[in-house]
Amino acid sequence: MRKTPARPNSRLVPQRPVRKKRVLSRAGAQNSYRRNRVKGESGRAWLKGLAWGLAFLVLAALPVGLVVGYHQLLTCSAFCIKDINDIQIEGNQRLSRAAVLDQARLGPGANLLAIRLEQEDRLLKAHPWIADAEVSRRWPHGLLIRIQERHPVALVQIGEELCYVDRQGVLFKPLSPGDPHNFPVITGMSANQFKHPEGAQPEMVTQVFQLLDILKKTPPPLNLGNISEVHVDFERGFTLYANGLGAPLDLGLSNYVEKLQKFAGLWPVLVHQGLLAKVERINLNYPRRAVVTLKGIDDNQN
Repeated sequence: MRKTPARPNSRLVPQRPVRKKRVLSRAGAQNSYRRNRVKGESGRAWLKGLAWGLAFLVLAALPVGLVVGYHQLLTCSAFCIKDINDIQIEGNQRLSRAAVLDQARLGPGANLLAIRLEQEDRLLKAHPWIADAEVSRRWPHGLLIRIQERHPVALVQIGEELCYVDRQGVLFKPLSPGDPHNFPVITGMSANQFKHPEGAQPEMVTQVFQLLDILKKTPPPLNLGNISEVHVDFERGFTLYANGLGAPLDLGLSNYVEKLQKFAGLWPVLVHQGLLAKVERINLNYPRRAVVTLKGIDDNQN
């Protein structure tokens, strides 16, 4: 049997393989990625916050800028009324130009942008002689004022005061010294009897105006310019008082034209017989006849 030769003793000591250490461990790499990610996110958040801050500042400054800009426009001389002649007024007949401007509180130096047109309209309409008004701008530095004046048709006695009434039945102004007074005076009605909803006029007021229209076409002495008073009685009707005729004339509430024609035939008879000074009252409110009452004498029929 063959023997295996023995191995000589070796000085080398068997060693286990040594693992090389990684420069960056896996955990270290993950931490580095997270740090970079957090750093990037924080940078973007900072930029986003800066953008929001700038946007807030812009939004906060915008109203201030608008206010400042609007104030500059309101004080800009380019849109100011340069001269009193830059204000044009239409429709004023009774009122003077100065009176209209004083009521509107307008004059040179007023800025067109600062003028509130609706407020100007209200100021003008507050004047008793102005029924309607409209103010419009005429760029760059002009204004146009259109007014509609009231036209009185009579004076109405309200208590101790005389007030103007226009065709719409509106009592708009007490009679003042210096005002025109050559209008017939309506008596026997109160202020409440002239008040009416918009667009509706009391029946008695309408009848008064119808009578005044007829008197415009009637010859003297009962023409409208010669009538001093129209008395209203809601039961008996209208009674006329004319200048130059001391006696009142009763007309009733209807057929005014016919009754006035009746008086036109009676008038020359009274003049011819010299009875005008003796007439106390004339009642025309009868069909086909007139009742003349003489002073101190019983009723006479004609």
